[in-house]
Amino acid sequence: MDAGGLFRNYAVDIVLLPPPEVMDAAIQINRMLIEMTGDDAIRLDTVEHIPHVSLAMGCMPGSALSQLNVPLEQLANRLLPMEVGIEGAVTVVTDSGDRVSGINLAKEDAVFLLHRSVMAQLSAFSKEKCSAASFVRDEDEQLTPFTLGYVPEYREKAGFERYSPHITLGNGDVTKIENLPVLPDRATFSTLAVCHLGNHCTCRSVLWSKCAGGKGI
Repeated sequence: MDAGGLFRNYAVDIVLLPPPEVMDAAIQINRMLIEMTGDDAIRLDTVEHIPHVSLAMGCMPGSALSQLNVPLEQLANRLLPMEVGIEGAVTVVTDSGDRVSGINLAKEDAVFLLHRSVMAQLSAFSKEKCSAASFVRDEDEQLTPFTLGYVPEYREKAGFERYSPHITLGNGDVTKIENLPVLPDRATFSTLAVCHLGNHCTCRSVLWSKCAGGKGI
């Protein structure tokens, strides 16, 4: 992070990064959705639009980002790796009537324990207001109202009893696609990460990560 980054607010998502077999399947399905719909607002890859399972979102000052590292590393060492059931690819209809697809994870106790623990850690630092400058944006890119509204209201809209662990695949109805890549019934998640968010709450860059039994980046 450059010196200027210490004085800006960051829209962050603390996430589980999926193992390679789930990561690859998510990217393949995303490409199939784009081909079917022509909507490439979300184009997943392994560098700038990384498939992930959100655990907690918020906006926080850049000067406080490093203070999350130790408690998050402790959580990763205590709770990961974690084997989780994969329920499959599904489509939901948003309040605005749009169809958005994702890969649902099973709502298992271990996942909810990690979610609640991460929410508690982020709540100590996430007290800043989100603005367009808090997000990663391409030149002249306009952030959607959903993006600007969802992050600061994550606790109320998606936290705790509302929490539904999933990997967003993109816009469109995945149930209309034939011959989808086969997803495993269960997968082992080993990496906890802090993502800097972009439009549509995509993970545009990894600010910090910890792989259970390995080193963070």
